[in-house]
Amino acid sequence: MSNKSLFSLAFIIGAATGSIATWYMLKEKYEALAQEEIDSVKEVFLRREQELKGQSVKKIIAEGIKEAGKEKPDLKEYARRLEKGDYTRYSGFGLEKGEKPVSEVGPYVIPPEQFGDNEEHEQISLTYYADGVLTDENDEVIEDVEDAVGIDSLNHFGEYEDDSVFVRNDTRKCDYEILLDQRTYSEVVDDMPHQMEV
Repeated sequence: MSNKSLFSLAFIIGAATGSIATWYMLKEKYEALAQEEIDSVKEVFLRREQELKGQSVKKIIAEGIKEAGKEKPDLKEYARRLEKGDYTRYSGFGLEKGEKPVSEVGPYVIPPEQFGDNEEHEQISLTYYADGVLTDENDEVIEDVEDAVGIDSLNHFGEYEDDSVFVRNDTRKCDYEILLDQRTYSEVVDDMPHQMEV
């Protein structure tokens, strides 16, 4: 073998030996660091476990119950939110004694964006005058306001819009748009010459 080949072979063997020695040293170093971390975590958990053993089990359970109670909303508040959101009850399950399902409650106010979204419901426009008279599209007085739109719904002007209220009556399958007119009904009737007196 030539000198050059011998020198190259010695260099390769030296480099390989140095690499293997470095790998073993670093391996041992990082294994020792990892073991130190594992031991410190074990120590922390062991201390925590010993602290918990010092406390009574009942106290720990009571604290857990208190924390769980803080996270859950009140059931009555949840029911109020459901009613405001116009959710439909499909069964009588969970109704209080004497309480009727939503479909039997009668007319209720809905947001403007829900007006006409039910294809089964007829859309009817009504006018509510300043003197408390409710009329249909032909300015004929509606006698049974409670059955049609519910008297309480007339107190909801300004809730969604200043001059209108939208009411759904599931029994009649109607959506009502009630428009507020600042005039009195008698002023409107007096201004209509085409109306015949009966």
